[in-house]
Amino acid sequence: MQDYVELTELLTDIEGHPLSLLFIKTANCGVCDVTYARTVELLKQYPQVKSMVASMEKMPNLSGEFLVFTAPAILLFMDGKEVFRQARFVSFDELEHVLKLTVEETQAKKNTKA
Repeated sequence: MQDYVELTELLTDIEGHPLSLLFIKTANCGVCDVTYARTVELLKQYPQVKSMVASMEKMPNLSGEFLVFTAPAILLFMDGKEVFRQARFVSFDELEHVLKLTVEETQAKKNTKA
Protein backbone atom coordinates (compact mmCIF):
# COMPACT_ATOMS: atom_id res chain seq x y z
CA MET A 1 0.00 0.00 0.00
CA GLN A 2 1.19 3.46 -0.78
CA ASP A 3 1.50 5.67 2.31
CA TYR A 4 0.33 9.29 2.03
CA VAL A 5 1.07 12.40 4.09
CA GLU A 6 -0.31 15.04 1.69
CA LEU A 7 -4.08 15.29 1.18
CA THR A 8 -3.79 16.80 -2.31
CA GLU A 9 -1.66 13.88 -3.49
CA LEU A 10 -4.12 11.40 -2.00
CA LEU A 11 -7.13 13.06 -3.64
CA THR A 12 -5.34 13.20 -7.00
CA ASP A 13 -4.59 9.48 -6.86
CA ILE A 14 -8.18 8.63 -5.89
CA GLU A 15 -9.44 10.62 -8.89
CA GLY A 16 -6.80 9.13 -11.18
CA HIS A 17 -7.65 5.44 -10.70
CA PRO A 18 -10.83 3.58 -11.65
CA LEU A 19 -10.73 1.67 -8.34
CA SER A 20 -8.94 2.71 -5.17
CA LEU A 21 -9.10 1.64 -1.56
CA LEU A 22 -8.06 3.95 1.26
CA PHE A 23 -7.12 2.49 4.64
CA ILE A 24 -7.20 5.09 7.43
CA LYS A 25 -5.42 4.26 10.67
CA THR A 26 -4.15 5.80 13.88
CA ALA A 27 -0.92 5.27 15.81
CA ASN A 28 -0.78 2.73 18.63
CA CYS A 29 -3.95 1.01 17.43
CA GLY A 30 -3.74 -2.76 17.66
CA VAL A 31 -7.01 -3.23 15.79
CA CYS A 32 -5.66 -0.99 13.00
CA ASP A 33 -2.50 -3.10 12.72
CA VAL A 34 -4.36 -6.41 12.49
CA THR A 35 -6.99 -5.03 10.11
CA TYR A 36 -4.30 -3.43 7.95
CA ALA A 37 -2.41 -6.74 7.61
CA ARG A 38 -5.60 -8.58 6.60
CA THR A 39 -6.50 -5.84 4.12
CA VAL A 40 -3.05 -6.01 2.50
CA GLU A 41 -3.43 -9.78 2.13
CA LEU A 42 -6.92 -9.45 0.65
CA LEU A 43 -5.82 -6.81 -1.86
CA LYS A 44 -3.18 -9.15 -3.28
CA GLN A 45 -6.11 -10.84 -5.06
CA TYR A 46 -7.15 -7.50 -6.59
CA PRO A 47 -4.10 -5.91 -8.25
CA GLN A 48 -6.37 -3.58 -10.26
CA VAL A 49 -7.33 -1.77 -7.04
CA LYS A 50 -5.00 1.09 -6.11
CA SER A 51 -4.27 0.59 -2.42
CA MET A 52 -3.54 3.57 -0.17
CA VAL A 53 -2.96 4.11 3.52
CA ALA A 54 -3.02 7.29 5.57
CA SER A 55 -2.62 8.05 9.24
CA MET A 56 -4.87 10.52 11.04
CA GLU A 57 -1.86 11.80 13.01
CA LYS A 58 0.23 12.50 9.91
CA MET A 59 -2.69 14.07 8.04
CA PRO A 60 -4.99 15.86 10.52
CA ASN A 61 -7.31 17.19 7.79
CA LEU A 62 -8.02 13.61 6.66
CA SER A 63 -10.81 13.23 9.20
CA GLY A 64 -12.70 16.27 7.96
CA GLU A 65 -12.18 15.51 4.27
CA PHE A 66 -13.63 12.00 4.47
CA LEU A 67 -15.78 12.39 7.62
CA VAL A 68 -13.90 9.61 9.39
CA PHE A 69 -13.77 9.95 13.16
CA THR A 70 -12.68 6.47 14.19
CA ALA A 71 -10.08 4.00 13.02
CA PRO A 72 -9.55 1.75 11.32
CA ALA A 73 -11.63 2.89 8.38
CA ILE A 74 -11.71 1.46 4.87
CA LEU A 75 -13.10 3.52 1.99
CA LEU A 76 -13.50 2.11 -1.51
CA PHE A 77 -13.71 4.50 -4.44
CA MET A 78 -14.90 3.84 -7.98
CA ASP A 79 -14.10 6.55 -10.52
CA GLY A 80 -13.34 8.96 -7.67
CA LYS A 81 -16.67 8.41 -5.88
CA GLU A 82 -16.97 6.61 -2.56
CA VAL A 83 -18.96 3.39 -3.02
CA PHE A 84 -18.23 1.52 0.21
CA ARG A 85 -17.14 2.32 3.75
CA GLN A 86 -16.46 0.39 6.91
CA ALA A 87 -15.09 1.77 10.15
CA ARG A 88 -13.99 0.29 13.45
CA PHE A 89 -15.49 -3.18 12.84
CA VAL A 90 -14.50 -4.52 9.42
CA SER A 91 -16.33 -7.47 7.90
CA PHE A 92 -13.80 -8.98 5.53
CA ASP A 93 -16.46 -11.18 3.92
CA GLU A 94 -18.46 -8.08 3.02
CA LEU A 95 -15.34 -6.18 1.93
CA GLU A 96 -14.27 -9.03 -0.35
CA HIS A 97 -17.78 -9.29 -1.83
CA VAL A 98 -17.87 -5.57 -2.61
CA LEU A 99 -14.34 -5.65 -4.06
CA LYS A 100 -15.32 -8.52 -6.35
CA LEU A 101 -18.45 -6.72 -7.55
CA THR A 102 -16.70 -3.40 -8.17
CA VAL A 103 -13.82 -5.06 -10.03
CA GLU A 104 -16.32 -6.93 -12.23
CA GLU A 105 -18.27 -3.72 -12.89
CA THR A 106 -15.09 -1.84 -13.78
CA GLN A 107 -14.06 -4.63 -16.17
CA ALA A 108 -17.51 -4.59 -17.78
CA LYS A 109 -17.31 -0.81 -18.31
CA LYS A 110 -13.83 -1.20 -19.78
CA ASN A 111 -15.00 -3.94 -22.18
CA THR A 112 -18.03 -1.89 -23.26
CA LYS A 113 -15.81 1.05 -24.19
CA ALA A 114 -13.42 -1.16 -26.18
